[in-house]
Amino acid sequence: MIRNDSQTWGSVARALHWSIAALIGIQLCLGWIGGEMARSPAKVNLMTAHKSLGLTVLALVVLRILWRWANVAPQPPERSPRWEILAAKASHLVLYLLLVAVPLSGWVAASTSAIPWKFWWLAPLPNLLEPQPDLHEVAGEVHEALVTTFLVVLGVHVVAALRHHFLQRDRVLMRMWRG
Repeated sequence: MIRNDSQTWGSVARALHWSIAALIGIQLCLGWIGGEMARSPAKVNLMTAHKSLGLTVLALVVLRILWRWANVAPQPPERSPRWEILAAKASHLVLYLLLVAVPLSGWVAASTSAIPWKFWWLAPLPNLLEPQPDLHEVAGEVHEALVTTFLVVLGVHVVAALRHHFLQRDRVLMRMWRG
């Protein structure tokens, strides 16, 4: 089943969800390693991959949001209390906002840097702002704060999915895993 229905996520939504999740895992590793490296050509290459992958994630997130708007979402389990349904909706909204804000803040940080880069080493992208060392520092701190916030919200998301699976024994996790 390609499209979502009232009981489960369709294959497109699942493919986008898990692809984005995997790419974010790679992003976190690249960002952490790059942050620990001294300035060098190897760091420039690694950060070019990090920036390119970040914008690739952003594009996939936009597709995921458009697909989500064009499809019905599966209904919450019948026994779900209202607070849990509202918390799930709020956390998903925050996740989507952060999935857009994190790569955009990274693009701002890259734009304010004096180091040029090309998307996947092929095409230069427009700077969102002019290179400015002071602003670059602030943009980098904002990017890191958004990543930290994302990790906290993601942790809650994962714990909630595991709670549904192991404690409540419903299909919330499995309908995203296998449909």
